[in-house]
Amino acid sequence: MIQRRKFLAGTGAATVTTLAGCSGSSSAGDESSGGDAANGAEATANENESDAAGETIPVGVLLPFSGEYAWVGENVLPVVRMLAQEINEQGGIGNRDITVVQGDTEGSPSASLSAAKKLITVEDVAGIIGPTSITMSAVFDLFQTNQVPVVTPTAGTTSLDDRGGEYVFRTVPSDALGGRAIAKALRNEQYNTTTSYSDMALMVGNKEVFQSFKNPIKSSFAEFGGTVTETVDFKTGKASYESEMQTIMNTDPAVTVLVGSKDDSIKIMRAAFQAGYEGNWYVTQDQTTEVFLDEAPQEVTNNILGLQSATYQAAEEKGRIKQFKQRVQEFTGSEPRLFARNTYDAMNVLGLAMKATAVANTQITSANVADNIRTVTAPSGTVVTSYTEGASTVSNQNTLDYRGLIGPIDFNEHGDVSSPFAIMQSNSGSWTELAVIPPSEL
Repeated sequence: MIQRRKFLAGTGAATVTTLAGCSGSSSAGDESSGGDAANGAEATANENESDAAGETIPVGVLLPFSGEYAWVGENVLPVVRMLAQEINEQGGIGNRDITVVQGDTEGSPSASLSAAKKLITVEDVAGIIGPTSITMSAVFDLFQTNQVPVVTPTAGTTSLDDRGGEYVFRTVPSDALGGRAIAKALRNEQYNTTTSYSDMALMVGNKEVFQSFKNPIKSSFAEFGGTVTETVDFKTGKASYESEMQTIMNTDPAVTVLVGSKDDSIKIMRAAFQAGYEGNWYVTQDQTTEVFLDEAPQEVTNNILGLQSATYQAAEEKGRIKQFKQRVQEFTGSEPRLFARNTYDAMNVLGLAMKATAVANTQITSANVADNIRTVTAPSGTVVTSYTEGASTVSNQNTLDYRGLIGPIDFNEHGDVSSPFAIMQSNSGSWTELAVIPPSEL
């Protein structure tokens, strides 16, 4: 069996573990667009045959599966399992199947640290999908110390803007870009189709996941010539927000940007309705959902603005977005949800990095997999758009340029990507895309 030493950050203790895991889900479609058969044969011949047949390679999913943010794990996990099944249908990695192991962060830093330690030191995962911005700061050093590759589809936190890129990568753009997109959309009528707002108020939940947006929105709005009339940092999880809403209304803003959870945002919308607030709203992607519109007062939410990741046009034109939606529908029985496309790209990157490690006749350790993340996302490499296509193309002489559903996965030095943002507007209980802001505009 493959063994490697694992170190718990801050303890100095070492634990030697063996591979363990739980089974993934079944049934997956194939989004491959082909590959080089000769390279595929070479890759198969070169894979590490010393890996014991019958053992599995566990991949961790470190996300909330309970508590207020359980919906994040519920959105992400099925896509991870779908991709794990695809990998296994292609023969696995070095003749070993991928298994998916859940680590429930509960949306809590302390629970996240405990779950991450278990994934690393007990389950001996080869890599991790997750976590969210809520808990990233609590576990970042653990990933670094133990040389575990992490590809998160959910953590936009600006705390990663200048410290990822060796073991921590993400397939969701930084909140720094999202905040600039919000400010640019508000200051330009061409994007919001209503007016070029000259002033705004800002309401932000007091957790890191929300605070990450605050400075990018404020500084960008001012940079683009606007005025921030009021900033309210509200405590999350309160029963009501009448006083916070009154503070906002005292400055009579033309629009208020709201950064908070779905549940708190619904309460704030109810407080706004009761107080007679007549300004417009701009919300982030956690609220740009049909569920939010269903539960919040329509008198307040009709015609409000929202932010979402935009569709990658190249993937749309090639039919890959449609194929992905159909595939998820068949696999789960429901439409793909928020973070689904980001997860597809994150799991493809991790899977291809494991494949490249095996093809190089190297043991599947987390450190070796981390070394190959950039091998499969090199802008100068052979273009591929799925695991199956990449697995049949990668060899120990070449690199891949994986281009996903959110855009080209071209990690910068800090493991960040850029992707376009969609400016949305609610109307009669649903969201409509008004415009798209490309990364070049931010």
